[in-house]
Amino acid sequence: MSTVFFKITSTQENEIKKFMKEEGYTSKSEFFRFLVKYYKYQKEDSARAEVFREAEELSALLVKLNSEGKLNKYGTPEQQLADL
Repeated sequence: MSTVFFKITSTQENEIKKFMKEEGYTSKSEFFRFLVKYYKYQKEDSARAEVFREAEELSALLVKLNSEGKLNKYGTPEQQLADL
């Protein structure tokens, strides 16, 4: 495990101490290790949420095209694949 050194302001120090007490962290190293993990998974969750949002947009578009009769312009998938 590597050692990391950085400075924080006194305001940040007080916020960290307060948060550590509220959340039950026993040391700053534990707090920052969990903070890194949280950031990593939060970032992954936001990317996953974007995929779901885009899938919902695609679904809405497909429903709209289907209701307008434009989706099956070339027939059903079974009809399109019948000659294979």
